[in-house]
Amino acid sequence: ITLSGRVRPTVQELGSSSIHKISDVSYLSREVVRSTFLQDFREVLADSVANDRLSFDWTLEDRDPQGIYAVDCRVNGLPRPLFVYALPSDARARDATIALLQFEKWGLPFRSVAVFEDQEQINRKVLARFSDVCGKQFSNLAGNRDRIQRYVADFVAT
Repeated sequence: ITLSGRVRPTVQELGSSSIHKISDVSYLSREVVRSTFLQDFREVLADSVANDRLSFDWTLEDRDPQGIYAVDCRVNGLPRPLFVYALPSDARARDATIALLQFEKWGLPFRSVAVFEDQEQINRKVLARFSDVCGKQFSNLAGNRDRIQRYVADFVAT
């Protein structure tokens, strides 16, 4: 028995249910890719630096007790720590811009680097403002994995 109670479904019934299933798969695929980016970001850093030097989701507790100005990963043990941001979206790029500006205002010594999921998808104005405050950027993780690892490892070695 089919959706309409007949033995064979109509073309409309097949079409609408197939489109619905296809859109569900597309949605799930996008979500998996998004979560994979953040996981891959963490793995790249963990492969570049000793784990005891990495602080993921770091905040400056004495000046920011509510954790408003978070850093995706702080590489410690340096006179000027490295603040590394994973940026999958415009909203995350805006948040990172605000955080970096606040750290400058507080006079914190640091260097910054950003890894985009896909920099071409970031709004031009958002990217322009972010570029003014971030020291180094990688346009995507997939095509720059080795370069990111080398950059971070070299930074820690100096």
